[in-house]
Amino acid sequence: MSASPTLESWDDSTFLTTVKEQFAGTGVNGNIPYVSAVATTQGAPSSNWKPASPTAGGAVANRLKGTTNFVNLSTGIPGAGGSVTWNLDFEIPSDAAVPSTSTFGVLAVRYAYSGAAPTLTFQFNDVSAGGTDGAPVFTNITPGGAGNFIRPADAGSTSASVVVTKPTSGVLSAAMIWVTNT
Repeated sequence: MSASPTLESWDDSTFLTTVKEQFAGTGVNGNIPYVSAVATTQGAPSSNWKPASPTAGGAVANRLKGTTNFVNLSTGIPGAGGSVTWNLDFEIPSDAAVPSTSTFGVLAVRYAYSGAAPTLTFQFNDVSAGGTDGAPVFTNITPGGAGNFIRPADAGSTSASVVVTKPTSGVLSAAMIWVTNT
């Protein structure tokens, strides 16, 4: 690696636009991006890490919108065998669009390197394998043909039925997040 990796969110895997609803927000959530992330590479974040508003450029915690606001995943450049970690939060405002096909985009990890291309492994903290915030159990993500989808969900959702219920008022943070190939 030749720079610290960053976490970004985009409309789709062309990584060119940020026009979906998640980036502009809605009146109920104050017109700010729905998806927040915090780098945890250097340690656990505070319990109230989610930013109230986006920070232009990179930050340790941010509301994601392409390269306008993104998260720096490490304070240094990861070396061979190194890793970076982060937490995500999806907010669902009561005035979010339904159906949500124009609502959520994709996540991207941007990294730079010199010399030979690094071998990357993507993993998630697997609750079904006993993982918790305090004692994570990491499971490799098997890439799908078009990448993987990270979806907000209600508590109790399953990978076969990922459901997120829009609140009747205000803003709700998704209780779970699923990683799926479809």
